[in-house]
Amino acid sequence: MSPPTKEQLDKRRAERKAQIIQAALEVFVQKGYYAANVSDVATKASVSQGTIYHYFPSKDDLFLAAYETWEIQSLYSEIHRALETSKSPGEQLRALAQAVGTRMAQSVAMLPANVEFWSHISRNEAVQKSFQHLFAEMRRALAQIIQEGIARGEFTATDPDNTASLLIAFYDGLVLQWLADPQSVNWQTVSETLTDLIFYGLLKSPQNISERKIE
Repeated sequence: MSPPTKEQLDKRRAERKAQIIQAALEVFVQKGYYAANVSDVATKASVSQGTIYHYFPSKDDLFLAAYETWEIQSLYSEIHRALETSKSPGEQLRALAQAVGTRMAQSVAMLPANVEFWSHISRNEAVQKSFQHLFAEMRRALAQIIQEGIARGEFTATDPDNTASLLIAFYDGLVLQWLADPQSVNWQTVSETLTDLIFYGLLKSPQNISERKIE
């Protein structure tokens, strides 16, 4: 039997890494960031702790990989789908809010561990850089929609980057409110309300607001 090729070995490593990340997601959701241990993830993934550390040098690195996978798979995929099916910037903002609201409602189990991990942003340079990248990507996507709306004359002239930052901050603040009282936040309806506030604030013509309300 011939030895495995480099392509086969790379595929096996990628599959093993994905297996570990999926196990980590389940463990962090179940136990939270602080209570979870690397040994818990190893048991869930049916591998040794040494194997975990071969792919991820620390618990922080493991959670970061799990968090990024959750963000990309569960959130970005929905955002991209929403944007692809919408035409005008206004429609894109509404579709985006609906997609985010839906995914937040479906992924609430991950939110406590997510918030626990936020405390590491100021303590761990790697974590800080990763969050810088995530926030930058979100701001870029939102700012691009807003800039397009301004260019088309649909939105009033405003700072796209600052507006994008405020939109992100709304959701992060809602996460904290949800943790304190889950019943106080309905992700779908609050997303729709937030979109109305931002959308009507961005609309260039007051007449458009009246027309929108009539519709």
